[in-house]
Amino acid sequence: MAKNLSGELHVASANRLVDGVVVFLGDAGDWVTDIARAAVARDGRAAEILLHRARAEAFTVVEPYLVAVSEDDEGALEPLSLRERIRVSGLTFHAIAADAVRYA
Repeated sequence: MAKNLSGELHVASANRLVDGVVVFLGDAGDWVTDIARAAVARDGRAAEILLHRARAEAFTVVEPYLVAVSEDDEGALEPLSLRERIRVSGLTFHAIAADAVRYA
């Protein structure tokens, strides 16, 4: 069950400059490919700081921005928007089918 569906949780995301791979800013200030290792901002002020940190660490990525995520009881992060879920996992029929069922 999701703890947050209102978009209060955020991670910073961008695309790696050399190959276009989706990356997330980690706690140590490095860019990681696994959303599970992303630094999470838990309120608006923390999100502003996270975005500022992401822009300061943007030497190897293109145009970092905040992505609203939800966190389940085990701490797994999932982007709220379909666009971001596709960026994280690639184009899949599962993500599209889940949204089709949700909004049907």
